[in-house]
Amino acid sequence: HDPMIPDEHLEDRMAKEAVRFLEQHADEPFFLNYWMFSVHAPFDAKKELIEEYRDRVDPNDPQRCPTYAAMIESMDDAIGTLLDTLDRLEIADETIIVFASDNGGNMYNEVDGTTATSNAPLRGGKATMYEGGVRGPAIVVQPGVVEAGSRSDAIIQSIDFYPTLLEMLSIDAQPNQMFDGVSIVPALQGKPLQREAIFTYFPHDPPVPNWIPPSVSVHQGEWKLIRIFHGGQNGSHRYKLFNLKNDLGERTNLAAKHPELVQQLDKLIEQHLVETNAVRPLVNPRFDPARYNLSAEGKGVLKRTGNTPKKTKPRVHRKPVAGWLPGGTCDLSVSNNVLRVESTGGDPHLSFSLPEVVKASPMTFTVEMQSNSSGSGQIFWKEIGLPYNAVRSQVFDVTHDGNVHTYSIQLSPKGPVQGVRIDPSNGEGQIQIQSMRLLDDSGVTIHEWTFADAIR
Repeated sequence: HDPMIPDEHLEDRMAKEAVRFLEQHADEPFFLNYWMFSVHAPFDAKKELIEEYRDRVDPNDPQRCPTYAAMIESMDDAIGTLLDTLDRLEIADETIIVFASDNGGNMYNEVDGTTATSNAPLRGGKATMYEGGVRGPAIVVQPGVVEAGSRSDAIIQSIDFYPTLLEMLSIDAQPNQMFDGVSIVPALQGKPLQREAIFTYFPHDPPVPNWIPPSVSVHQGEWKLIRIFHGGQNGSHRYKLFNLKNDLGERTNLAAKHPELVQQLDKLIEQHLVETNAVRPLVNPRFDPARYNLSAEGKGVLKRTGNTPKKTKPRVHRKPVAGWLPGGTCDLSVSNNVLRVESTGGDPHLSFSLPEVVKASPMTFTVEMQSNSSGSGQIFWKEIGLPYNAVRSQVFDVTHDGNVHTYSIQLSPKGPVQGVRIDPSNGEGQIQIQSMRLLDDSGVTIHEWTFADAIR
């Protein structure tokens, strides 16, 4: 991320990077795996879009979160950017597109005083075994092969994409290669999809609304069975059976009414766990079903996040001073030909993007400054494609006696350098920087900073 681009939205930057990848590989086979951030916590959207949707909220609609709506619009914009790029590069007709989610919508973070989204009429959401957590739409595009606008009610999983793409691309599997999923090409052609069952294994216990204790489920036809591990008498399993054709919201547990079907579907679950060598939850010897409150299941608490009254202060995008971007716990200003760093303690630092990339070689950074703060100093260098990191830095001792001192720090970059950062102290106080220079291994100045004519 380039710190010199203020207010840049992550989804916009991701789309730019994806476009760059497409442009670089347009003349050869490529695979782009693009995970969208804009459907996920933390909930960070463009302010102007949030306000636009806030004016359109229907309080009676379960989809009433303006922040999430703004995030979805940014996601849509990013997808549009990629599709436009395929058209511009004239490769749209040769590109397969798969658009899908790995889980249902988030139903337990509170944003704008409501849940981020709603999966109605499905029950539950992300991190639950109910359909609201595991069922989502998928779109597959292959011009000239998959009919535009066609639909299928076949149930698929992400494990199906690999064998599907191999078949769509006429690529043979490796000898003795096995797949967890099946090719969904028949469904894409409007034909029935033949498979015995689909399994979902979630042996966890997240404290979210609509939670279920550690469990595994099987879908077969219109039926779904959930096995709750060791949730019954004497360490036995407990079951929930739903007919999704008649009860997509999973409100009526039919396990007691169809014991033979429960047994039949549970055999499929057991076979799946054995074949996959799954790690299973153990029996809790102290579990007492008589003291367990079944009604407590699915009673998780909403987590406040996003734009709620209890949210911490919003992130402030700070502007560079004399080309230096303040970070951490400091503010910058220029007066009397010096760069003043006002630190409140913790991690004061300031960074600078060099006007030209400098080739990798030993360098020296010199700084002339005075300080009444405390702690050691540290110089970082930013190599292309890598963030500022302690492995690309050098610590130096600082004298905080209020007098001017000059420090020379040796840097040893392994790759081309595009930026430098100075952490002048660790404590509270004021640092005044008179000048800084970056020198190559021959002592020639690469860049020099003085503040006589700096913008205040």
